[in-house]
Amino acid sequence: MKPLTIHAKDKNDLKRLSDRLLEHKFKLKADGPNFTFLYKRVYGNWVYHLIFILLACFTSAWFLFGNLIIFLYFFYKKSQYVLITTETEDDGKK
Repeated sequence: MKPLTIHAKDKNDLKRLSDRLLEHKFKLKADGPNFTFLYKRVYGNWVYHLIFILLACFTSAWFLFGNLIIFLYFFYKKSQYVLITTETEDDGKK
């Protein structure tokens, strides 16, 4: 999944934006002098998991595969990644 890129004006703005995202339960993955990479994992809705677990208990264990598919879908497709940087695309090019 491609991360959302946010361009900060300066290092103070970078720090302010990353602190705001950390307050919203994002986790810090990488930090550098001019960038911060944060992520927020999503594991799925607990109601979906509960329904599939109950169906697996009372009908067929095949519903556990449905639960696994829902988990993997949310984990890989709905997790959020944010890159905050002070660099622009043309910083290193002449």
